[in-house]
Amino acid sequence: MGSISVRDESMRSVFLPLFQFHRLACAFLAKHVRTVKTGILLIAHLSLIGFFFPAYRNDYASIAVNILIFLLFLSPLSVITRMPLLRILMGLRRELGILTAYFALVHGLGYVFDPSFFSVFLGPYLFSDIFSIEAYILFGLTALLLTFPLLLTSNAWAQRTLGGARWKRLHRIAYALFVVVIVHRLGPAGFAGDSGKIAEAIITLGSYAALKYLAWKEASFPSLRRGIENVGEAYAAFLAKRHAGGA
Repeated sequence: MGSISVRDESMRSVFLPLFQFHRLACAFLAKHVRTVKTGILLIAHLSLIGFFFPAYRNDYASIAVNILIFLLFLSPLSVITRMPLLRILMGLRRELGILTAYFALVHGLGYVFDPSFFSVFLGPYLFSDIFSIEAYILFGLTALLLTFPLLLTSNAWAQRTLGGARWKRLHRIAYALFVVVIVHRLGPAGFAGDSGKIAEAIITLGSYAALKYLAWKEASFPSLRRGIENVGEAYAAFLAKRHAGGA
């Protein structure tokens, strides 16, 4: 596979809207990053209102899973593409992680403390044969337990107290959480053999593994690197042109 030639006019027309968006997004975040962080945390705290709206528990779960996927994919993509926007977004991971945890708690604790759910799906097995609990629920409970140490240490005080190295080791729990959550998301249909649900889980986990490998071994893929460098050069030329034009 040859490298991408963004010098062609046809290719320029494809990338131009993306370059425009990237420039505007970077400028906005660079200027308002503190406001964005505050806004994310505000939404996280307000999301706890969801405990009073049980009909939306599964919607909370979907949002939490999607943000978690975004956060996990963000790191290898930023390494591979070296996009400034992705690097800026990396600085929002703590706040987005807290938002994810809050949404997950509304979903998970909402079910755990729901008397009707507890009496049918948890109570009869919790103190006798825990492994008789429905598999997807068991994975959900595991995900809930894994969420707590991540949430409780997502602050500067915990990072200083634990030290950088120990804090990073602890937060590797996020990888286990990711796998457990994807398996939990199979739901009863997936554990019953729904091929669509199973394929979705395999694609998600497989894509992440592939990106992590590419980020680790990017030097082994020179064509990919040349293509990304060409796009980077085109973006730099786009910025220079904008600057020269006084935009």
